[in-house]
Amino acid sequence: MTLKTIWDRYYIAIIFIITCFILGLVLMVVTVNQASSEYNEVSVASGDSIWSLAEEYAGDYKMSKQDFVSWVEKENQIINGKLIAGETITIPIKKGTENIDRSIQLANE
Repeated sequence: MTLKTIWDRYYIAIIFIITCFILGLVLMVVTVNQASSEYNEVSVASGDSIWSLAEEYAGDYKMSKQDFVSWVEKENQIINGKLIAGETITIPIKKGTENIDRSIQLANE
């Protein structure tokens, strides 16, 4: 069998497979980029620690402080929990939700 014969017989299948492969690559790139930009980034100030960030953010988002610290260390490749002032780290808080007023107001007040 020559390439021309294979193409003549299976050109639809070949085009379909190539299209699926290209679309798969595009979706993978979009998903990776979207996942990394989905969370908030915080600039580390002098004296900040992962635990102080956990106290500030973790309770509002139904995440224990230990889970918060573990997530931040893993996602930011932090060793021994040491932060450097001025660096930017990603925290597990969805963008746009960090300033939502979570207080409850009764209808007649």
